[in-house]
Amino acid sequence: MKRKVCESLFAVTLALTVAVTNIPVTAFATEINQSARQEQMTESVQTENQGQQSDSLQENHGAQNETNSENGQNSTDNPAGAEQNSGEGDNPAGTDLKKDNQFEGNNFQKVDNQENSGVAEEISRQQNTDDNQQNAQVSEQAAMLSSDETQWNWHKGEITQNELKKLLGDSWPYAGTYRWSKDRENWNKTSAYGNPVYTFDTGTYYFQKETVTWTGIQWNDIGTKEIHAYYNMEINIYGSSEGVVYNSENLAVPLNSTFQVYDNKYKFTVKNIENYEIKVTATGGSQGERKLTPDANGMYEVIFDDDVTVKVEYIATNYVNVKIGQTENAEVYINDTLIENEDTRVNLNENFQIKIIPQKGYAIEGVTVDQASVSDLSFEKYAASFSWYSGETNQATITISPKVVKEVLALKENVIVSYHKGMNVERLKNNIFNTVVNKENTIPNNISIDDVEIQYQSGLGWQELDYKPIVGVFAHEFGNNDTEKIRISYKGNSQYAPLEAETTVSISDERIETQVIIQEGITIQYNTEDVMKQELLQYITVQDKDGNTLPVDKSELTFSYNRIVGQQELTVSYAGDDDYKDSVATATITITKGDATVSVNSQKITYGESFEAPIFTASPEEAKAIGLIVGITASGEKYASIDLSEVTVNDIAGTDIPIYGKKSVQEVMRSLGMTSIKVGQLPELFEKIQGIIGSESDIAGVINGIEKVINILEKIIPGINDVTIHIGELPTEAGVYTAAGVTVNSNYNTAIGVGTLVIAQKKTNAKLSFNQNIENKHNRLTAAEAESFDFGGHIEVDGNAVGDTPGIRTNFVGKTATGEIVSGTEAFKEEGEYIETISIIGGNYLAIPIVRTYTIGEAKNTIQFEKKIVYASYDGNEHGMTAYAYNEDGDKLGEAALEYQNILQTSTNVSPVENSSAPIDAGMYRVVAIYDNAESEVGTLVITKAVAQGTVTVGNAETTYGQKLNLNSVIIQTKNIAQRDIAAIQDTIACAGSDEAIGSHAITVTVPESVSRNYLRTIKVNKGTHTIISKEVTITADSCKAQYGNTFPEFTYQISGVSDKENLGDISVVKREDGNHVGTYTLDVQVANQNSNYKYNLESGTLTIKKRAITVAIDKKQKVKGQKDPALTYTVEGDGLVEGDSLGIYLSRKSGEKVGLYDIYMDTSNLNKDYELASEPSGKDKFEIVENKAGLTNQKNDSGKSKTNGTQVKSVKKQPGTVWDRIKTGDNNKPVGYFIAVLISLAAIIMIISARFQRKK
Repeated sequence: MKRKVCESLFAVTLALTVAVTNIPVTAFATEINQSARQEQMTESVQTENQGQQSDSLQENHGAQNETNSENGQNSTDNPAGAEQNSGEGDNPAGTDLKKDNQFEGNNFQKVDNQENSGVAEEISRQQNTDDNQQNAQVSEQAAMLSSDETQWNWHKGEITQNELKKLLGDSWPYAGTYRWSKDRENWNKTSAYGNPVYTFDTGTYYFQKETVTWTGIQWNDIGTKEIHAYYNMEINIYGSSEGVVYNSENLAVPLNSTFQVYDNKYKFTVKNIENYEIKVTATGGSQGERKLTPDANGMYEVIFDDDVTVKVEYIATNYVNVKIGQTENAEVYINDTLIENEDTRVNLNENFQIKIIPQKGYAIEGVTVDQASVSDLSFEKYAASFSWYSGETNQATITISPKVVKEVLALKENVIVSYHKGMNVERLKNNIFNTVVNKENTIPNNISIDDVEIQYQSGLGWQELDYKPIVGVFAHEFGNNDTEKIRISYKGNSQYAPLEAETTVSISDERIETQVIIQEGITIQYNTEDVMKQELLQYITVQDKDGNTLPVDKSELTFSYNRIVGQQELTVSYAGDDDYKDSVATATITITKGDATVSVNSQKITYGESFEAPIFTASPEEAKAIGLIVGITASGEKYASIDLSEVTVNDIAGTDIPIYGKKSVQEVMRSLGMTSIKVGQLPELFEKIQGIIGSESDIAGVINGIEKVINILEKIIPGINDVTIHIGELPTEAGVYTAAGVTVNSNYNTAIGVGTLVIAQKKTNAKLSFNQNIENKHNRLTAAEAESFDFGGHIEVDGNAVGDTPGIRTNFVGKTATGEIVSGTEAFKEEGEYIETISIIGGNYLAIPIVRTYTIGEAKNTIQFEKKIVYASYDGNEHGMTAYAYNEDGDKLGEAALEYQNILQTSTNVSPVENSSAPIDAGMYRVVAIYDNAESEVGTLVITKAVAQGTVTVGNAETTYGQKLNLNSVIIQTKNIAQRDIAAIQDTIACAGSDEAIGSHAITVTVPESVSRNYLRTIKVNKGTHTIISKEVTITADSCKAQYGNTFPEFTYQISGVSDKENLGDISVVKREDGNHVGTYTLDVQVANQNSNYKYNLESGTLTIKKRAITVAIDKKQKVKGQKDPALTYTVEGDGLVEGDSLGIYLSRKSGEKVGLYDIYMDTSNLNKDYELASEPSGKDKFEIVENKAGLTNQKNDSGKSKTNGTQVKSVKKQPGTVWDRIKTGDNNKPVGYFIAVLISLAAIIMIISARFQRKK
């Protein structure tokens, strides 16, 4: 009841507002509709996009599947068959939207412009009707449920209740109640609880919404909707890559993907392929799996009550049957197709591919084809593959039998593994593998140690066998326990998968017991350690506990004994290995002195060379030899040396001596205060060393050997015992030396060796040279030079001077300038001639004496011309002479300075002048040569005139009228003219005519006297020609624009190519074509009285006449209902019409005779081509039909400027896309009217409330 009151109040208010403000009712209707549409568009933007995709799917089933795949529409989890979106504004049904309806508020109804003119009356009638009448009116106006949707597409026709309510305009929590029916008799209703799923058949449904009113429950129509149920379908082809499936429109169907069918059945055909049969089966739905049979036209049909998958099999008719043997634990693929039964077919004469994939835990050991093994199997990820030729026999049978085996890593239980501390980890792995792995029961049976990884349980997880746990960690090293848990992991390969197995083993040292056996009474001679060990090994064996000799490597035995002459205790140890245990034994042996020898490397070298090391060699090396060298130098001096730096006290004792043992004999000498020693004192030195060694070793034999050597040397060089020995040195001076060597190791019998060392004087590449050479042929020195000159000589070896050379002698002899004969060892430096002699006696070098003479005094120079008289012909280049100065030896000292004087002038204008530069011009010249410390010399130079005829040819030139000729640019060609004269001739170029008009004249030159005087014959001149050509000028007409009906602008032009435009003639621009209508016209340039000095280029322009812009205002019209329409007129504004023109505009109004406002339409299809509309009419001026009131007549055309059609106004039906859509109705610019309307509305509301309050009382 309250709702009824509110509706009445709203109706009265609206009516009063319309009446007072004179606002058209359609303005209110339009405003309400726009508000509702704006809310709906906000919620349906994404729905519209999805709907457009669904529309394209419906048109073509084949293309539909591809489109859905691209846009994410294939999900079968979405009951609406569309991508689900979140939010209340989303479209859960994925519906197809078309903009052919209007959405009005919360109800769906068509918009009929013809019915809106009576809204005020309709509101008034609603106050007096009951609810049933209201529902009937709504039902009559029911339309499609959405402004943009043509149909709803649902997977299997299913939709949830909440999704349906959302589509029907409800919002969360979806509390509305709805029902639907196909025939308006049998209705289904939404549930009050939960969110059930509803199923719809394809068809058109009526929808109603439940409304609770004061009188009860009413069902209001909210519209109709076409619903399409669709099913997902998938078609797969097997047996041929050429297979194709076509839909009922003969379009290829996408294979191996899902597409949608908007019907309860689907028809298709299958491409026939030669030599193939076709088998088609379908699965899915209540029919389960069934075989499909084509009709007479080859068409297959699928009936849907659920999603369906179709399988098309091409079965070859010319084939070979492939029979598969045991495949219980493997899958067999032929040509990448899984074989699900025992038999399959392949084509004749083809290589088909077989791939066998074992199940987990199994492997393919081999394959036979017709009982013959396949040798070319390839494996990848445990799958076996090979290729086989099918052959040429039709329907033959090939049997393929794979051998499938179960992989097993078999390990033995309760076995003992041999292990000992320090065992090689690889040996340990082998022990475990060979002991634990049961190869007979393991598959693969060819498994090896390289194929596995062996680990043990350390207490801190599985670890490698050589794992060393950190101290404090609760883990143990392998072998620390009596038993160990072992894990063996097979790595696998392309044929076999990895395997693992575990077992527990016992740990025990299972190696063979050993014993070392040493023979008794062993005596060996002292020698090197390796030699003695090899000799001892002859008396030692390693045996087991039963006395059997073991095959051990005796070189690995360890010996421990005091290796010195005498009886010693020997201990021999065997360390054992991974097969045998260790053992040790001890015995007493006798060591006797060994034999030794000393060899001396006798050598002869030249002074400056070094002796080849070693000079003394002991054998064995540890016998240690010392060498004593004595001799006489080339200067007659005695010499002795010995090197004791490499011999230690231990070397002499043959054993380790405390404190002094590692010191050399030279260090012992310094500690004993023996800084120097003579040859005869050597036995005394070694006696002191015996005192240091003590009883550990007896070196008497060494001392005796040294005394024997000294006695020998004393006989060779008497008095040598008193010569001081050079410690640690070798002789370096030229001389002859005796070298004696003695072994000093007490473990060896003393040995002596003697040899000779010779150092010869150096003479190869050794020569005497003067300290300074005299740098002239006659060895002449001035007295001043002699004072600083370095007289005397020296030895040079290989070109290098040797300093401090003894034995060099210098002698001088000669005659002074006064005739005195002189001689001596000092150089003579007064004027005279002398002889200097250099020689050498004794020392380390041998060289031939050298001799030279030298003179002390001054010398004079002379000058000579290369040619005394020189002749030349004039060629423009310099011609000169050459003279040189020479000393007394004829040596060229340098070029003399020259001065030239012309003594035979060729011109009276030139006076004789001396010049140091070589002359160029013709003439006779006196030439004077000058040099220091020499008398001057005179020569003659003659330059004759050029004889050949000279020619000058002037080049031609061309300029444009008004351009100045650059004379420097004129090229001249010459013949027999010197290069230096060309520039002088070039400077005389001149024109013989004027440059003021086009034409030609001569270009000439003049030969200057400075040029002609050097030529015997007159120079010939050939003139050139200067040509002046006309100048190009371009005159371009300026393009311009004008509006139709207006006066043309003044025609102008542009000139380019010249700066002086006054002499070009009379220039004008004229229009080529007649006419003033819209278009483009050519403008031509014309020139009268043209100047002959110019070449004219005349370029045209254009005149563009644009359309005349006008504005058309449609006149408002009014008539009384039932009377004839007045003529429709309009007013032309803007630039206006050109006199005599017609626009060609036609006016009409919207049809209808009810009271109200009607749009007036303007047809411009025949608009005059010379005009264009500046803007569309505003649409505010309407044609109005009013009720008949006193004094109201048809409105007339009051404006004399208005135009009419001249025909009866026609009622025209609006068509989509016409310009009428741009015309708006109503006038909203009435604020005073609105204010009055609001006041009257408030008064009406107060009156109604008061009336109802009185009624209740």
